[in-house]
Amino acid sequence: MSPGLNRKLPRCSLNSIGRIRRVRLLAVIPVLIAAIVNTGYQYYLVKFSSTEATLAGVFDIVLRGLIYIMPIFVVALLSAAVWERIFAEKRGRPFDTGVIYTAFLVTLLMPPNAGFIHIVFGMSFAMVFAHGIFGGEGKSFLNPALVAVAMIQITFPGSLPFDGLWRDLNGYAGIQYFQIYHQQGGLTDISWLQAFFGNTQGLMGTTSVFAISISAAWLIFHRMISWRLLCGHVIGLIIMAIICDYMLEEVFDVAWYWQPVLGSFAFAAVFLASDPSASASTNTGRWVQGILAGALIVLLRALNPSHGDSVIPVLLLVSMLAPLIDHIVVWFNIRRRVSGHA
Repeated sequence: MSPGLNRKLPRCSLNSIGRIRRVRLLAVIPVLIAAIVNTGYQYYLVKFSSTEATLAGVFDIVLRGLIYIMPIFVVALLSAAVWERIFAEKRGRPFDTGVIYTAFLVTLLMPPNAGFIHIVFGMSFAMVFAHGIFGGEGKSFLNPALVAVAMIQITFPGSLPFDGLWRDLNGYAGIQYFQIYHQQGGLTDISWLQAFFGNTQGLMGTTSVFAISISAAWLIFHRMISWRLLCGHVIGLIIMAIICDYMLEEVFDVAWYWQPVLGSFAFAAVFLASDPSASASTNTGRWVQGILAGALIVLLRALNPSHGDSVIPVLLLVSMLAPLIDHIVVWFNIRRRVSGHA
């Protein structure tokens, strides 16, 4: 085994692929529940008033959330399933049910009013160029859900409200959420606890850091993701946030403790960046990749706040650099050992 690579196999490698998929799908459940409830609640909050939203029954809130989420999920799943069936038949391999997990991730990274044509395009591109041509799940160096969302953002930059606010709801057209949050929620009277538990508007699955933390703990317990990589993201984010808050105070007035609970950082770090097939394989490489990603996210937020979140393009770049990071780490380990024996 090459120097620097893990010598202890993860627990999940000893079990079936089916079990891995079940663990992943179970990890999505807390985030999915939070997305359904918050999406329905935010609908009533914006369409009517805070009093009526509070008085709305649980059934009404859940139903409204499902009305937004389920159509997007069905379109994403059908788009992924069609391409997976084509590649499975051409290559004579079984149908990969992992597309269900991918469809859930893409759905949770969409705004409530996402267009179906955008979902079909993004999923089709990802299933062909980030999944199918590499041979299926676990054989690509990029996360298909990450590629799908990145392509939608790049191809349709003005047609989807990736600022996290619903353009089809009155009173929020054209507002960039980081321009609001630059004053630590003052313009919208949002507290840190509201942002942490998910009582805010945003991409449907990214609002509740609390629910995402439950999913992260579940995945770490089953060794589906690396805690080093996840901690690296948080450390890089906080360090760069403190630096930017000190050096760019006049143009970037966001306290460091707001950074982890804003945007899609928490969701993307847990479900996209920590994908074993799309991240570094060495322990040192995981620290480097995580810290680099977290730092770049804050840096882009500070230098270009009108762009918004900056999470997806940064994670796409860092995922492509993961093999290079591993190569450099292994090279340094070999050189150190050779020097030690000289």
